[in-house]
Amino acid sequence: MSGAAEKNRFVVSGRWIPEKSDAGQAFLSFKYWATDDLGLGFDYRPLVDHLSVTATYRLVGEDPGGWRPAVILGTSVDDFSDGSDQVESRSYFATVSKALPEFKVGGVTPAPYVGAVWIDKLNEFRPLAGLNLSHKEASLMIQYSGTDTHLTLSRRINDNLSVSAIYWGMKYPGLGMRLSF
Repeated sequence: MSGAAEKNRFVVSGRWIPEKSDAGQAFLSFKYWATDDLGLGFDYRPLVDHLSVTATYRLVGEDPGGWRPAVILGTSVDDFSDGSDQVESRSYFATVSKALPEFKVGGVTPAPYVGAVWIDKLNEFRPLAGLNLSHKEASLMIQYSGTDTHLTLSRRINDNLSVSAIYWGMKYPGLGMRLSF
C-alpha cells in the first residue's frame, strides 16, 4: 500500500511460489477499504486451509506535492525465515514511505520505505525497508523483510489489473496478480 489513497474499495490478490512451504506456496488476499485510510480483509492459504484477518491503517497520508511521508500501521499473518525454517506468524508493522517525484528519471518515480515488524511467534522485531521504482505501466519493488530480499516486477494491464513476476528471498520464483474494483 502506498501513502496515496486507493481509488477502488475492493482489492483481491493472489500469489503462487511453488518452491515455498505449503503455507507460502499459494496465497489469496481480499481487502475492503472501509475508508480512504482503513483497509480490512482476510488472507487465505489454501494448501494449509488457513484463514487470517488483516488490517491496514494509514495514520498519516502522504503529501504528493510536499515532503510529508505516509505512516502506515498494520497486522497480518505472514511467513518469516527463522534460520533454515519458515515460520507462519501474526505480525504487526509500521512503515514510513514517500514517493519522490522530484527525482523522476526516465519516467520512473522512486518511492522508498522503512519500518519495523513485530513477529509474535519469534518474539522479535525486524527491520523493514524497500524501494518501489514506478513507471506508468510497470514497477519494480525491492523489499527487505528483516532477513531476506525479495523482488517483484509488476506490469499494469489496465487501471484495475496487474500481474507480477516474483523472486522470493532471491531464490524462489513465482507469480502474482492484483485486481481492484
